[in-house]
Amino acid sequence: MQKKRACTLRADQSHNPPISSDLLHRAETYIAERAGMAEEKYRHTYHAMAPVGWMNDPNGFCYALGKYHVFHQFHPYATSWGPMHWGHYVSDDLIRWELLPPALAPDMPYDKDGCFSGSAMEKDGALYLLYTAVADGKQQQALARSLDGVRFEKLGIVIGEDDLPRDCSAADFRDPYVFCRGGKYYCLVGCKHADGDGAVLLYRSDDLVRWSYVGRAWKDGRTHSGIYECPAFASFGDTDALFVSPQFLESDGVQYENIHANMYLLGRLDLSTGEFHRTSEHEADGGFDFYAAQTAPPLPDGRIVMMAWMQMWDRSFPTAPYGWVGALTLPRELTFREGKLFQAPVREIERYRTDAVRCEEAEVDGTLRIDGIEGDTVELSFELDLGASARAGVKVFSGGGSETSIYYDRAKELVVFDRSRMGTLIKTAPCEHDSDVRHARIRAEGNVLQMRLFLDVSSCEVFLGGGEQVMTGNVYSEGKGIEFFSEGGRATVRRVEKYTISVPHGSPKL
Repeated sequence: MQKKRACTLRADQSHNPPISSDLLHRAETYIAERAGMAEEKYRHTYHAMAPVGWMNDPNGFCYALGKYHVFHQFHPYATSWGPMHWGHYVSDDLIRWELLPPALAPDMPYDKDGCFSGSAMEKDGALYLLYTAVADGKQQQALARSLDGVRFEKLGIVIGEDDLPRDCSAADFRDPYVFCRGGKYYCLVGCKHADGDGAVLLYRSDDLVRWSYVGRAWKDGRTHSGIYECPAFASFGDTDALFVSPQFLESDGVQYENIHANMYLLGRLDLSTGEFHRTSEHEADGGFDFYAAQTAPPLPDGRIVMMAWMQMWDRSFPTAPYGWVGALTLPRELTFREGKLFQAPVREIERYRTDAVRCEEAEVDGTLRIDGIEGDTVELSFELDLGASARAGVKVFSGGGSETSIYYDRAKELVVFDRSRMGTLIKTAPCEHDSDVRHARIRAEGNVLQMRLFLDVSSCEVFLGGGEQVMTGNVYSEGKGIEFFSEGGRATVRRVEKYTISVPHGSPKL
């Protein structure tokens, strides 16, 4: 898979002349000329997405200088992965995203082949970006700084090839995630070990510029065809969470069904040795399209919030003919309870609810449509009482012979997300068994399961059991119908609430 290749230089060499001082200006001009020209088909209304061209991993997700920021991997000139820039959005509420000029372009000798993924940290009134700089077959970690949160000055390589343990490769050393603890800065970086396995390393700094290696945070022998990409970190009292995206991880039953997986480890990070002591492991999202999840440093109100790329590698991309590829998930609040992380869309989404429709209770025997419950920019929540049914759930984006089903299979104790009849073929890599059906294991306590869905034109995010499990998938259909269904017996839906999510958008700012 085309995804990240390499870099050079150190911080005191940052003033070398740029390879092309106008690369950033060229990208900005190109986007300004073409933003708004991408065809509207399948474009979301309340998710951050590529204005034009290609988007992947969220980067630098944070609250800094009075705004929420999310950057992302960006190739503006094509709807395929290419020389990576950093796109940039800001928001006042995590829902309405304002497009800003690109923050980084590959315009220095040490990042001429790409500015790959990384993270952000506010320090002393400035916003710092720590990113992977790629050049000449090497990947190293570079720093950039902004005083206004818009224009960034590159400061050079700060964690270089010489800072790697000898048993790790500079050809696969990427995706720095920076966080602060006890007045010190720490950085997690994914890498490939000499034995071919992926690992995560930990570094420490007093100032974000001078870094020292602490130790290996994670390695478990399961990623011999790739690495643990895009590490991220969060703390929940005495429990730490390490987020990683392993490439080509073998599926484990109904977990890790995608060709490239996502997971979080719970336990404790030893800051003196660098080792992460795992107590449990969980898939972060059991759907089709969720990768490179990144947590923001705790928000001013203390919340831990996460975003991810709402797409997947090594598949075909149905939006490419329309001039864009890639979007980010809804930001999700994370809470720790019952030994796992629960996810919920950020509460700010509720400000954009319109057209409320409610139904206290309805019996489902076969199929059921409720007046007013339809649409493709919808929040839908309900309790599903399985009753005597073998399977029961909801069909969305239905119409014109297409439909997508999310239902509970009682015999298997699984939620099934089936988009095989959405009407659009997605081609997969030979090593991925399909891109049509995904599963999440969750028990329906008392024969009842809570479901909360967010539809946005071509995406569906499903929160199950109050956020105990989440499934995300892109759905490329024309229909706007929604109906409940049961098979093998009657079921009941209770406390049904539907809202249209209406987020006004102005012209992109550049």
